[in-house]
Amino acid sequence: MLIVDKLNKSFGEQVVLNDFSYTFKEGKIYALMGANGSGKTTLFNLIGGFLKTDSGKIAFKGDNITNQQPYRIASLGISRTFQNLRIIPSLSVTENIYLSFKNKTDEKITSAFFKAPEYNNYQEKINTFLTITHLENVKDSLAKNISYGQQKLLTLAITMANDCDLLLLDEPVAGVQVEYRKKIIDILKNMNKTIVLIEHNAEFIENLTDNVLFLDKGNIIAEGNYQTIKNNTEVQEAYL
Repeated sequence: MLIVDKLNKSFGEQVVLNDFSYTFKEGKIYALMGANGSGKTTLFNLIGGFLKTDSGKIAFKGDNITNQQPYRIASLGISRTFQNLRIIPSLSVTENIYLSFKNKTDEKITSAFFKAPEYNNYQEKINTFLTITHLENVKDSLAKNISYGQQKLLTLAITMANDCDLLLLDEPVAGVQVEYRKKIIDILKNMNKTIVLIEHNAEFIENLTDNVLFLDKGNIIAEGNYQTIKNNTEVQEAYL
């Protein structure tokens, strides 16, 4: 699904990624762990085109996407979420989801405000995503008026509407209550997508992921399930 080959990125004299290489397999769920500054978010930004690499290559489904524009990378099938939620607060939950569908005739924000003619064509799918994410009861509420946990669920509904093959999720359950964390685990498991996430919640990582990569000084120092990572002496030293 995604091959990262000898990726390097520095900011001045600070080396953030150092010959980072890894192959992410289709249909697997990965977690990136590591102390602050270990390169996790920088890796996401390079894959998504929000930063330019110093050297190295990124290939997605056989296509070289190194240093391409974010909109181009997104159009190929990579969806990225951020720690700061990227939702439109003045639109309803339903309207936020509608704007995320691909290949609409009109992708302007006004098409949601004024209900473009094709809006009704997506209603069944929107209802499905609302049900999956447990947002039916707030579907007509403005995104800014629902709870933070519900806003996190909304970002997942938006991601599902976008129908990408690879999801890059930046702290999907940070600040989310337990009841919503469990819902998010179920949603992500049932999506059958390739997922790479940055997260610090140990229980969430242990219950969801197939593989954990622990980064330190811009490279992988340990790999395996959560218990393997937790008991690794190099990992313990890196966190000290």
